Amino acid sequence: MPFMLRPYRRFLGMAFVVCLLSLSSLVGADSLWSGTWVLSENPPGGRLVMTVEEVGTGWKLTYELVGPTAAASTVSTVLTPLDGTEVPVLVNGEPSGQTMEIQKIDSRHTVTVMKFQGRERSVSKSEISPNGKVLTVETEYASTNPIGLAGKQIERWNRQ
Repeated sequence: MPFMLRPYRRFLGMAFVVCLLSLSSLVGADSLWSGTWVLSENPPGGRLVMTVEEVGTGWKLTYELVGPTAAASTVSTVLTPLDGTEVPVLVNGEPSGQTMEIQKIDSRHTVTVMKFQGRERSVSKSEISPNGKVLTVETEYASTNPIGLAGKQIERWNRQ
């Protein structure tokens, strides 16, 4: 009789391994935020792409702006622990005088404070859609914003 159970044990063993592999992909899966995002309304002739990578309990954000007359793209990077800590924004690897404070509220919401040379320039509230395909960012600009934006702006980013 033991020889008859052997094929079933082999099948059960393989089924167990398959279940473990499928669970490990769920447990190790990146958040809804991870990936490459493209601004839906890009500047004329240009394109803004944001890449979100999970690093420990935080994120590395990389923004790449390719303009119509630029020979090379401009790359900005931010490494944030997502706890509201003020961190520098690097442009092409150099300090820019800008900082970001990103606070992750829950799995689908963040609040970001942008500063330039220590002065608050904007506050953004971000929400990712439940399916993880659209990121909506509502930004309120300070009246003293050096780039001339004022009031409220809504941006939509699409997962690439």
